[in-house]
Amino acid sequence: MKSIFALLGAALMLSSCSQTLKLADKGRSAYRIVVAADADSLTWLAAERFQGYFRQISQAELPIMTDSGTTADDHAIVFSTDTSKHADLGNDGFVIFTDGNRIDIQGGTSRGTLNGMYTLLDDYLGCRKYSATVEVIPQQGKVTVPKRIYDRQVPVITFRDTHYRGTNDQGYIDWHKLSHDSTGGKPDWGFWCHSFGQLLPADPYFKTHPEYFALVSGQRATTQPCLSNPAVLEIMCDNLAKAMAAKPEAKYWSVSSNDNFGYCQCALCAEVDSIEGSPTGSVIRFVNAVAERFPDKVISTLAYQYSRAAPKVTKPRENVNIMFCNIECNRSQPIATDSTSASFRRDMEEWAKLTDNILVWDYVIQFKNLVSPFPNFHTLQPNIQYFVDNHVVAMFEQGNREVGGEFADLRAYLISKLLWNPSANADSLMNDFLNGYYGPAGGHIKEYINLITQNLEQSGKPLSIFGAPTDGADSYLSPENLAIYESCFDRAEAAVANQPEFLKRVKIARQPLRYAELEQTKLDPYGPNGIYVQATDSVWETNPEYTQKLEDFIALCKQEGVTRLSEWHTTPDEYLDMMRKISIVRQDGNLSFEKPVALSPAPHPKYDRSADKVLTNGIHGSNDYKIQWLGWDVPRFEAVVDLGSEQEIARVTATYLQVLTDWIFFPKQVTFYVSSDGKDYAQAGMEAQPEVNRAVVIGSRDFSSAVGRKGRYVKVVTDGVGICPPWHLGAGKKAFAFMDEIVVE
Repeated sequence: MKSIFALLGAALMLSSCSQTLKLADKGRSAYRIVVAADADSLTWLAAERFQGYFRQISQAELPIMTDSGTTADDHAIVFSTDTSKHADLGNDGFVIFTDGNRIDIQGGTSRGTLNGMYTLLDDYLGCRKYSATVEVIPQQGKVTVPKRIYDRQVPVITFRDTHYRGTNDQGYIDWHKLSHDSTGGKPDWGFWCHSFGQLLPADPYFKTHPEYFALVSGQRATTQPCLSNPAVLEIMCDNLAKAMAAKPEAKYWSVSSNDNFGYCQCALCAEVDSIEGSPTGSVIRFVNAVAERFPDKVISTLAYQYSRAAPKVTKPRENVNIMFCNIECNRSQPIATDSTSASFRRDMEEWAKLTDNILVWDYVIQFKNLVSPFPNFHTLQPNIQYFVDNHVVAMFEQGNREVGGEFADLRAYLISKLLWNPSANADSLMNDFLNGYYGPAGGHIKEYINLITQNLEQSGKPLSIFGAPTDGADSYLSPENLAIYESCFDRAEAAVANQPEFLKRVKIARQPLRYAELEQTKLDPYGPNGIYVQATDSVWETNPEYTQKLEDFIALCKQEGVTRLSEWHTTPDEYLDMMRKISIVRQDGNLSFEKPVALSPAPHPKYDRSADKVLTNGIHGSNDYKIQWLGWDVPRFEAVVDLGSEQEIARVTATYLQVLTDWIFFPKQVTFYVSSDGKDYAQAGMEAQPEVNRAVVIGSRDFSSAVGRKGRYVKVVTDGVGICPPWHLGAGKKAFAFMDEIVVE
């Protein structure tokens, strides 16, 4: 691998036990802090923060003085910024060196000087900032550093951003040398991504000029703009110029696709895409035209999903940044060696041939299940190193925008350290964090991480950012393995039983196992690890152990401040309500309970299960459409329930799911029929929803009708949306309808 740092010394430190500088002893020090009289505010901040931390370490107060010409004989810690002298350090680099008794921390910019100060605290004085709220500042009677230091660090990754809520603390940002601000924003950026909708909003343009927008499956849709339309270029450039005028300090401006697959298929766009080999062609040619209008800015665009492949003909202009995304990649193996990532490697390496201006958007979280085991630690460093080897100079590691999540503080810490130095010893960094953050429990948690990682690798299963803990229920997250992992945490809790802060952190780290166990109860609700226990031969009740586990999990989520369990939805209270709902068996008065069901046509192969074990098992599905739901991508389907004998029917109800982000819609209409012989059916009722309820991003609803007649067979005919509407991210594509419980009263 290429060297992470453009170092002359590469953290060269020549020292021995007898060759040290004594900075303080028993609360006393001969040293002072020195800054230039004309130093800027950030250099002064570096001096003042060092003064405060050194006071905590040593109990010694180092005065801050302006530089009056220090020499090697002076006991001085000098913070200085000199762009002319250190232009090769870039915006973030620094050098720490000793000269006699003096210690110099120098940056080419004051940001670099501040970075050097934190490295002095971290690498030489043993301080740590594990999270926004957890600092370790060692109390030392005698404070020393090596007498001979020359440590020069210039990061090859010049933009370093990790997306965790806890990293928005300004002290954490500065300590870990990150590139975002305390709101998670990017100070050097105007628009960040998915900006086509801002530059060409559907309202007002779509109504009067639908030709400005994508032609998808033969109809105009607001999914993306038509990039071959000359008017679109003019409108976008005008709107971009206005945005730039409002934020003139921003250097980077995203001109990039909306977050959907609906690119334009009109004749002109299709011709360009054919020449360039993919829909990237239309994008890169359009973005080059925009960049030509704004030569003093950097125009960034996404290489994402349909535009991930590099163009075959057109090269990005020098002031075009490629924001390259690996959303599709498997996380169980490093990208460089994973067989399923071959197409991604091809695209990465093709882009690297065209430009050195690449920002990688990487994903290190399981979006649909934020509090879930996600053993990807072994891939973090190899992936970052692979990107660096392919000319990547900027990285955005998308973690959890919500509070909490599995090992949120550990992941943020490791990623921050590796973005600064991809060659650092990742195992040592992890051990240091675990021991500092969890105290005596750290070794047991490391045992758990090693075990689950080993079991994942041995299983050969992929690890998807859109996966779920049920995906590994037959392998690395099997009930047997979960029990072993729980024993690791039993030992971890015992090790810190009398240390409340450590114990709380251990309990929070255990939450993903609790979540996995709760989610896996849905796979076999009536099984030994399920939701229900049999009270009598014919009656099922909620398992009290399940109820207790659920309530304990939610209580700790609230104590931790967890905001959501999935990226865009499901607060802890919503999860509690949902799981309580499915914990009730709809058995009393339910004539359809455990009765056989015939389907026509069969569900989509990915979402086809035994109908009578889904539609009439008395259990309502949760928000996870992969479990306890059947799914169709056809306009109409029907289900027939055989009650076994003719009975008086009062009402029929069928339940449906809507997940707009996954192209799942409530039906337009559900019609109910009743028959005595299974041949001749009479319509018994109908409920309609002509328009899509866009207010429900994810949720379920009942379609129901009173019947008031006898019958043996109940037919439920579902008319779905059919095709995703023009405003939807899947405009023009097949829409899904998902059906769950049919209750006949």
